[in-house]
Amino acid sequence: NLMNAHLFCMILLFSAIALVTYSYALYPLFLKCISIGRRYVRTTSRNPTVSIVVPAYNEEKIIRRKIENCLALDYPKDLLQVMICSDASSDRTAAIAAEYAGRGVTVIDYRERTGKTGVLNKSIPLAKGEIVILTDANTMFKSDAIKSLVSLYTSEKVGAVLGRVDLFNPENARELKNEIRYRDFEATLKHHEGLFGAALGAFGGMYSIRKSLYVPLPPNAYSNDDFLTPLRIMQQGHKVLFDREAISTEETGQTVAEEFGRRIRIGAGNFQSFFMLLSMLNPLLGMPFVLYVSHKVLRWFSPFLLLVIFAANLMLIHLRPLALLFYAQCAFYGLAILGAYFAKIHLKFPGISTIYHFVSMNAALFIGFFHYMRGIRSAVWQSTERTSA
Repeated sequence: NLMNAHLFCMILLFSAIALVTYSYALYPLFLKCISIGRRYVRTTSRNPTVSIVVPAYNEEKIIRRKIENCLALDYPKDLLQVMICSDASSDRTAAIAAEYAGRGVTVIDYRERTGKTGVLNKSIPLAKGEIVILTDANTMFKSDAIKSLVSLYTSEKVGAVLGRVDLFNPENARELKNEIRYRDFEATLKHHEGLFGAALGAFGGMYSIRKSLYVPLPPNAYSNDDFLTPLRIMQQGHKVLFDREAISTEETGQTVAEEFGRRIRIGAGNFQSFFMLLSMLNPLLGMPFVLYVSHKVLRWFSPFLLLVIFAANLMLIHLRPLALLFYAQCAFYGLAILGAYFAKIHLKFPGISTIYHFVSMNAALFIGFFHYMRGIRSAVWQSTERTSA
């Protein structure tokens, strides 16, 4: 029995190590290799009508700049609609937006607050454009971003095109640079996945869909419209592409604590998405299944895999080679705690800060899981503090 228990722990330990290693290190290499020779095809033969939908709650500090950014985009003005959809804002968001009503800006001032999901469900059916671009108030587009996005709608099979959102930190906080690097890593994965028509999850600050393919989200969809909406379009048999040439910028949170809180919310939304999209776990889907499990499912459950690695390793600590592995794990997590302290006092040691970011990201996912299990009843959100006016 003891031998069987040891064998079971060994299988758990090395299986969990293999899955974590595959998700974070081997999958990106695998994806890059299998996408060699593939490329995106663009068209400039037509400019479809486009609606930019901006859900906004108490964004008076940034909404003017956002509208000016949209109106300055290099796209025919008669084909472009800008929709500012205020979610019962208690500040001057709607009033400021109303100043632009004569310049192609549609202002909808909802009286009942329903959160971003409710705003999208109510507003997208009202959009006039064939293509709907979903964005946040604090995301600023490069002038050619829309032209780039729509150029990838080369056939009716293309149902969504996701844009690139580059992060910047207004205070240039060194401890948040790992978040920016991680975003770049994610953008590279989405680019390669999009070559197979299966880019997994948009950056919420800029993504586009065919209006006709939009499926209303559940009222309690939480911080995950940018994942659920493209995946539901993919489930309808349409391609989801990623356009790294359609560029926008968005500021990070101002502190590590703010980013950690944001990651917990995203984590809760991730697990909600997982249980809403169980049909994606069908191997008969082929490449979308492989990409989804490799990129998302294993990543979401990596906190539990890390716990399995630690616990199984502890059970085998009497075996000398595995004892060394256990002590290495303890040192790894000790460095993560040290990294948290360094972040608090604004010191940076690149290797330690990377370890801290990895552990922090998984800790947020772990907490997010329990937030999901506790029940998500509302999609109402609070916007982060804006530094731009």
